[in-house]
Amino acid sequence: MKERKLQQKERKLQRSMKPIDVWALALGAIIGWGCFVLPGNAFLPKAGPLGLVWGMTIGAALILVIAFCYGYLIRKFPLSGGEFIYTKTFFGKGNAFICGWAMVLAYWSLVPLNATALGLISRYLFPVLQFGKLYEVAGWPVYTGELLTASFFIVLVAVINIWGIKKAAWTQTAVALTLVGTVVLLAALCLAKGPDFSNLQPGFPTGANQWEAIFAIVAMAPWAFIGFDCIPQAAEEYDFKPKKATFLLVSAVVIAALLYITVNTVTAVMMPWEDLLAAKHNWPTGYIVATYLGKFGLWVLGIAMFCAVFSGMNAFYMATSRLLYAMAKENALPKWFGHLNKRGVPNYAVLFVMVLSLVAPWFGREVLGWIVDMTSVGAAVVFAYTTASSAVLAYKNHQPFRVATGVVGCLFSLFFIVLLVVPGMPGFLALPSWISLGAWVVMGVAFFLVIRKKYYGKKDN
Repeated sequence: MKERKLQQKERKLQRSMKPIDVWALALGAIIGWGCFVLPGNAFLPKAGPLGLVWGMTIGAALILVIAFCYGYLIRKFPLSGGEFIYTKTFFGKGNAFICGWAMVLAYWSLVPLNATALGLISRYLFPVLQFGKLYEVAGWPVYTGELLTASFFIVLVAVINIWGIKKAAWTQTAVALTLVGTVVLLAALCLAKGPDFSNLQPGFPTGANQWEAIFAIVAMAPWAFIGFDCIPQAAEEYDFKPKKATFLLVSAVVIAALLYITVNTVTAVMMPWEDLLAAKHNWPTGYIVATYLGKFGLWVLGIAMFCAVFSGMNAFYMATSRLLYAMAKENALPKWFGHLNKRGVPNYAVLFVMVLSLVAPWFGREVLGWIVDMTSVGAAVVFAYTTASSAVLAYKNHQPFRVATGVVGCLFSLFFIVLLVVPGMPGFLALPSWISLGAWVVMGVAFFLVIRKKYYGKKDN
């Protein structure tokens, strides 16, 4: 027990994050490139306009149960590392490493994926950046201009984070609020055009089973809402009582669901949505806005998407670096990751995320998409560990309602996993995603064998 208290005293992360900063951290992490790219590439093809509404609503409701478990644990364990710390406390170091390894993948991969989404914006707003075609990966052309753009913002956000949590938090709040405002403005411009709501028919893809369509979206919920769980990663930096975290979690998830539904509806309502998909535009949402809302509407969309991409990168830099920091403090990673600079920032962890992120865009967005598909599995595994930890803690504290919430949340998390890994299920992973997941598991096993002695050599009192 004395060792645990000493470890906490040695941590010098700055307590400077206000409630609005933490809310912006969660919302900005949840809403990234996918909100603006997936309506035409996945949401409408899989589920149609109505199927998306139902699927996203059900998915958000399931995630909210899990969010309540997170809020409960944050109150009891206001420490950076979140899920890793919870799992280690209740299920031991082995399970904690599995949980942490899944989290690192899920968090890190979303930094370069958001960065490369800037290429889609530039193809509509700044086509001059689309120069110097280098090669194609899985059918996706890689351009020098887009690589430079993605790399610039990856480095920029890393620098902002190294400067200190105050600057990163202030930036996150400003960008997240701008994101919400621009999406509302985009919806208002759409309504001002007097859209024909019959364009939303049929509500589901022609010939599709409605329940399968809905649950294809539900299966994406762990990925769609990953980011609300960034809130516990910054728990040591709260400048307020941890009990407020539950409200911040819930409100971020609800508003994120509304943003997903709004952008998807704007994409589908301006022309018959099945005709839009049949035309096979590179970016259906961008095409619709440019065609029907004009240049001003396209700039509003561009700003909204830029804010989503930037806030997503910033949030996952913060979350990943704090996770790496916490794991290093527990000997699950080299001590190097636990180094804090004079501003109280784990700067080496930030630099590590930056270097990995700079490599990823060279492989093209299609390959990164395979990684994101498999992160849904990783996120669901992390949710299962967290909700199970919540149930165990509540049982020890004789809180039956909390026990029930944790058990239900764990069942929901396992349900997400079933949707993704069982053949025939709506969210079953494609072969490239399975290969990527297998490679990550193999790397995790190899790394664990290397650090195992030192990891288990650290005694807990």
